Amino acid sequence: MRRLAALLLVGAILLSPFAGVAAEQKSSQSTAKKTEEAPQVTLKGTVMAVGKDAKGNVNAVAVRTEKGDYKVVLKGKGKELLKMVGKKVEVTGKIREAKGKKSINISEFKEAGA
Repeated sequence: MRRLAALLLVGAILLSPFAGVAAEQKSSQSTAKKTEEAPQVTLKGTVMAVGKDAKGNVNAVAVRTEKGDYKVVLKGKGKELLKMVGKKVEVTGKIREAKGKKSINISEFKEAGA
């Protein structure tokens, strides 16, 4: 009985590193799928302030389009839109939707004509 328990314990110890590798591989595959599922899209709309700090400075913006509002991820080019509140823009980036809210990670943008 002790011999069987010892063999099971040794087997579990020997197999445990492989379980971590399999989980890591599965995680990287699902991350790759998410990246593939989010193609670049171009939207036209108006930059709207959706958040301000205690001093009244705009610290969050969204692009309002005919299809709804897209909160801007404030990384890279997205930060530059903080200075464009009220202006019409054409933005290109990857859309993400979570809990019914849409956001866009902007890779490029330009001011659009009226």
